[in-house]
Amino acid sequence: MIALNILAVAIGIGLFFALFLSQMLGLAAGGLVVPGYMALQLTNPMSIALTLFAALLTYLIVRTVASFAVIYGRRQTIIMILTGYLIAGLFDVFLANLVTWVDLDMVGSTSGEGEAQVAMLESNLLMSVMETNLIGYIIPGLIAIWFDRQGVLQTLCGLAVTAVLVRLSLIILMPDQLAAYEASQAFQMPGW
Repeated sequence: MIALNILAVAIGIGLFFALFLSQMLGLAAGGLVVPGYMALQLTNPMSIALTLFAALLTYLIVRTVASFAVIYGRRQTIIMILTGYLIAGLFDVFLANLVTWVDLDMVGSTSGEGEAQVAMLESNLLMSVMETNLIGYIIPGLIAIWFDRQGVLQTLCGLAVTAVLVRLSLIILMPDQLAAYEASQAFQMPGW
């Protein structure tokens, strides 16, 4: 059996479905590579929500700047991607510092406080926040470009449909590789 990189296959299937959706319905799926990345993260809704929030924030920032400066064409594309990149970096720094703060807050606690803090740390909400990361640094900017070109709702609908179709295709074509990929992406607490 040929070993295939599941990300490359997901991107390839995403390209096919993005073309199909564009030709049949006239909707773009938020970029050519975005549906493949999103399909692999459909089991992690916090990451998808954070990525879409970063894309929306990118879109709003660039639209605000565009009301004061002349931004169009290639310049707008580069500024969208760069702004999305910077926002993704800031979110990563924030989430990394959140994990560090929680770890440092537990140091020096008495045994009763430490047990309570470990119980809090293991709570579903805090663990899901600590497991959250953006889907790539470029993806928010690519989605923001399509928010600007065709509208937020149309882009989100096209992206959702395409990502689900890619995910279903991966489940049918490569179930073992998909399960192995998801197992490799499982969150590991440092030192646990």
